[in-house]
Amino acid sequence: MLTTIMKCIAIATLVVGLFWQLTPNLRSYLEFVVTAGAVFVLVQAVNLRKYWWMATFLAVVCLFNPILPIGYSFGSMLALQALTAVAFALSLPMLRTSPRLTIASITEANPRTESL
Repeated sequence: MLTTIMKCIAIATLVVGLFWQLTPNLRSYLEFVVTAGAVFVLVQAVNLRKYWWMATFLAVVCLFNPILPIGYSFGSMLALQALTAVAFALSLPMLRTSPRLTIASITEANPRTESL
């Protein structure tokens, strides 16, 4: 659930960045949000063993790294943001985790197992 929320926040941030020319200070916030979302998706891809998604979002983490930023021209930054937003949008339905099963309790009303 948290990963889905982070994906949606990253998509919204990238779309706002496409239509609003950001100052360098605000661009660092955009890079931080996108990198955080990409790290969440990267961890999810590792858990699901989806290697292409791992490589894709590792590249996103490297390209949007706020600690060691890479300077891009305006046109290439727009294209990069659009492609990254598409990658996040595609990862929403393709990287779904199955819900975890609840742990059976001793005091459960209908136990699934018989006692010894």
